[in-house]
Amino acid sequence: MSVNEGPVVKLVVHCRRCGGWLLSAGSVAEGIGPTCAVHERAEQHAAAALTLFDPSEPVELTLFDTAA
Repeated sequence: MSVNEGPVVKLVVHCRRCGGWLLSAGSVAEGIGPTCAVHERAEQHAAAALTLFDPSEPVELTLFDTAA
């Protein structure tokens, strides 16, 4: 065994969404795997689309508002 053939140590973490092991440097840095990142972005976009109006403020619509 030469000097350069020592044990290899890799930093691995769990994905914050699914709990799977993350091995790539980019995924470890972000804390989420690429597939879960796509799902998370889709969920965030869907949630943003549902909150078009501020639910804390009552909105009164007229016939002309709904026709537009």
